[in-house]
Amino acid sequence: MKRLILLIAISIPLFLAGCLSPNSVRVVNDMYEAALMEEEEKIASYFSEAYLEAHPIGELTNELTEDVRRMRGVHMMNITLLRERELQDDYIESTGLSGDPDIHIIAAQTDEREVMVWIVERGDTQYTITNGEKYDFDTYHDIVLD
Repeated sequence: MKRLILLIAISIPLFLAGCLSPNSVRVVNDMYEAALMEEEEKIASYFSEAYLEAHPIGELTNELTEDVRRMRGVHMMNITLLRERELQDDYIESTGLSGDPDIHIIAAQTDEREVMVWIVERGDTQYTITNGEKYDFDTYHDIVLD
């Protein structure tokens, strides 16, 4: 009985961590899952029109799919919400994040040496990916993280 209670006590926080994942992280996670399935329409629905104008959907889909395959699945990409206190002041200023609760910075590992940093904005009806930048780990730590 004690083992069962211990197992339940350990399982509840793990279960809640998945349930309470911020919506902005889920958007990036879902976008990568759609890329793995090569669902271009669904992928396009996650991005702003301006981002899609600069990044053709076919090329974007291929790049996202390769990122997922290199990491051997979406769950291995370590998709994480970066809090403002974790970011460098210059990066916060350049993204317009300072004081804006509707802008979120999400990091996703795309291979052993690179990280993709997505800017996700909460709108009236949905979250939209407005920008993305790929960094090697050294640059990521120097420019993005505090």
